[in-house]
Amino acid sequence: MENPSSLEVHPAPHPKLEVHRAGFPLDHPYLEQCWTPVLGPSSVLLLRRIPWLWRESAPAEVDVGELGAQLGLGRGDGRHSPMARTVERIVRFRFASWSGPGALDVFTEVPPLPDRHLDRVPGWCVERHEQLLTAHLDALGRQGGGVAAPAGSPFRPGSDAQRMSQQLDQLTAARMAPVDNGLRR
Repeated sequence: MENPSSLEVHPAPHPKLEVHRAGFPLDHPYLEQCWTPVLGPSSVLLLRRIPWLWRESAPAEVDVGELGAQLGLGRGDGRHSPMARTVERIVRFRFASWSGPGALDVFTEVPPLPDRHLDRVPGWCVERHEQLLTAHLDALGRQGGGVAAPAGSPFRPGSDAQRMSQQLDQLTAARMAPVDNGLRR
C-alpha cells in the first residue's frame, strides 16, 4: 500500500474464469472456515467486512485508519501498519489487486484452497473444505440442470480448480447454454 489515508474499494470479478463462475462469495462460511489458517484472521476479517462496505456504495470509500480501528488493527495508516500489512496480504494471496493509487479491486469470489495449502492446514479444515465444496458444487448442479458433484467423492488426485472446471463443463453441456453462476443470494 502506498500509504493512502483513504482507500477506494471496488468489487471485481475473480480473474480466473472457473473461480468467477463457481467460487464462493466473500460472505460464505468457506472463507472463514477454510482460508483462516492460510490468510490469518485479520485478512479474513477484512474480506468478510468488505461486502458490508459495498452495501453503502460500490466502490466504497473508506478511511484506512477508521477501517483498521473497526477491525481491531489500530488507527495507523502508515506503510508498516497492521492495516497496510493486512491489505498487502490479501493482494499477495490474490484476493485483491491494486487498480491505481489508493484504489483496490477486491475479488467477489473466493477460490477453494489449492492442494498445496490443503496439505498444510489442520485435518478439521480439510474435512470442512470437503464438506463445503461438495455442498457448493451440488447446489450449483441443482441450479444448472441437475448435474451434481459425486456424493462422497474424494478431492484428490485432481485439483479443486480442475474439478470445479469439469463440473461447470458438465453443467454447461446439460443445459446446452452457457452457465452464468454469479452466485447470487
